[in-house]
Amino acid sequence: MRLTGDSVGHVSTIDRRTFLFAGALAAAGVGLAACTPDGDWVRLEASAIEALRRRVEGTVLVPGDSGFTNAWMPRNGRFADAVPQLVVRVAGDADVATCLAWCREHGLPIAVRGGGHNYAGLSTTTGLVLDLSRLSSVRVGPDGRMTVGGAATNADVLDATRDGSWLLPGGTCLSVGVGGLVLGGGIGYHSRWAGLTSDHLHSARVVTANGDVVIASADEHPDLFWALRGGTGGTFGVCTEFRFDAVPVPRGEIVYYRFAWTGADAALAMLVALDRIHQTAPPEFVASAGIQATPVDDDGPDAAMDVFVRGQYLGGEDDFLAIIAPLLEATPPPLSRDIRVEPFWEVAPRFTNPESENHSWGDISRYADAPLPEAALQHVVELTADAPSRTPTTNVQFWMIGWVGGAVMDSVGRTETAYVHRGMTELLRPTPVWANLTDAALVADLEAWTSAVIDVLDPHTPRESYQNFPNLAVEDWPEQYFAENLGRLRAVKAEWDPDGIFTSAQGLSGNG
Repeated sequence: MRLTGDSVGHVSTIDRRTFLFAGALAAAGVGLAACTPDGDWVRLEASAIEALRRRVEGTVLVPGDSGFTNAWMPRNGRFADAVPQLVVRVAGDADVATCLAWCREHGLPIAVRGGGHNYAGLSTTTGLVLDLSRLSSVRVGPDGRMTVGGAATNADVLDATRDGSWLLPGGTCLSVGVGGLVLGGGIGYHSRWAGLTSDHLHSARVVTANGDVVIASADEHPDLFWALRGGTGGTFGVCTEFRFDAVPVPRGEIVYYRFAWTGADAALAMLVALDRIHQTAPPEFVASAGIQATPVDDDGPDAAMDVFVRGQYLGGEDDFLAIIAPLLEATPPPLSRDIRVEPFWEVAPRFTNPESENHSWGDISRYADAPLPEAALQHVVELTADAPSRTPTTNVQFWMIGWVGGAVMDSVGRTETAYVHRGMTELLRPTPVWANLTDAALVADLEAWTSAVIDVLDPHTPRESYQNFPNLAVEDWPEQYFAENLGRLRAVKAEWDPDGIFTSAQGLSGNG
């Protein structure tokens, strides 16, 4: 979990310690009863589960079955104690409808799982996990129309498009599900010049709360279609297929770049300069930057900080150097400097990441829409230097992500889709990470560090947070995720899920 510049998301495989911990919970019966949103506990009889097995074409897994833990384990290991009673790996729409009816019949909560990367663990539950992983096909037509299964991942889309003529702007983590990505908006290294993933959604096939299958598009059920472009997954129905209008792959020069430094002074200079660049940079310029506290040596905590910025520019090297010049003039000479001019499909894979060992994290994001005071950024650097932990597996990081904003993304109005965060210049993320099963007191210190950074940023940023980076500690999350779109989203929720079949700790309700 060392900051390398190769990941701003969190991807993970299940380490043995966490796997055994989750397996022990299941074996101990933790997954044999479910807690409903009202706090009531529901316990199922074996006969009810057997009846469900006979009704679905897919696979029903319960604690003790081979593959059960892998089928529900969240990528964020801090939520590994939410063990479901059962997982249903559905074969198609009919299985989804059957599971929804069965959960309604037995009063069981349900969670929809595509890639399992929900930051707040909302893709698992103590009830039934609806596993869409079999629905992962990707087809690309000659006209750029893409048909993507409800659980296809970034890796599936990359495999289907690589070296071709079309691109779906998506995320960086290969194992992230495109469904979760698009339903929350969808940002990545290509979103500044190509738009959000959700901006390219043409239609979605949805199994509704009552088991109907509908197509949501600009022409059919337009309110539902509006909500699906940023209203988050597992909220209005189960999306089993998406159709996108992909964008043509750039054919001109692409500049890939990465610069790295160490120390608090370089961190502050880099953040201030990049923040200023983001205010006026063209959409062809994309940057992501981070700082991370590292183990302290004889030079002290201020020197023990990794610093980097990297990205791409859709244009020539001379124009890129003119844009980046204020950053290179403000910072010390980089310890490493990498600038390459290459074809698009040589550059794009550099912004994707394979899975790493399962770990825990608790970041909170905050959008910025104006330059940040240097004093505020200095305070952020000081807090990072005063990190509560600096080990390779347990540390703090601060990210300045320039994937948002610019003329392309802002060509869509704030209320035209459910993704409201238009008019922004960057996304800021204080990110603590820790090894699974870390002592609770240290976890509390890491979370307090996150809150302290947000407190520094709060007076200088709008109170808006990216809904695809949810955190259960955000008390006013509906307002931060959805802002002025919240009222309309609640109306859509009331229409399409009046009984609250789809609910979670941060699930919208239709009653305000």
